[in-house]
Amino acid sequence: MYFYSYEAFEADMRSLLPECRAYAPDLIVALARGGMMGAQLLGYGLDVRNIALLRVASYDDDAQREGVTIEGDCPEGPVQRILIVDDIVDSGKTLQQVKAYLQERFPVSTIKCAAPWYKPAACEQPDFTCREATEWIEFFWDRFSE
Repeated sequence: MYFYSYEAFEADMRSLLPECRAYAPDLIVALARGGMMGAQLLGYGLDVRNIALLRVASYDDDAQREGVTIEGDCPEGPVQRILIVDDIVDSGKTLQQVKAYLQERFPVSTIKCAAPWYKPAACEQPDFTCREATEWIEFFWDRFSE
């Protein structure tokens, strides 16, 4: 198990800023709960205030579900570039389904994803990432309930 500290998280989010800034999203979509802190940091770093929250459930404890539940909505209005933010792209199924969900609501928008962690075998990969997950990640926020 790898412990992912706040300091490493902040450094990784800063490393994603240049590519995300070049993409210039006008809407950031945080995936709850893992993507919330990253979305907030990127929102500040990119000076984007248009941030939406989707509750996405694909795990029950440590077991991955067959399907993905998506709850929440995004603001109305024209959106050209959407940036989805999550903590890790594991199987890629969640990202794939969230992209489809958003594309249905914003059919002419470009949609990209930022996640500090990814697994190379995922069926959908984040566009902006910096760490390959080779073992179970314990995020610093996982220890908050202890």
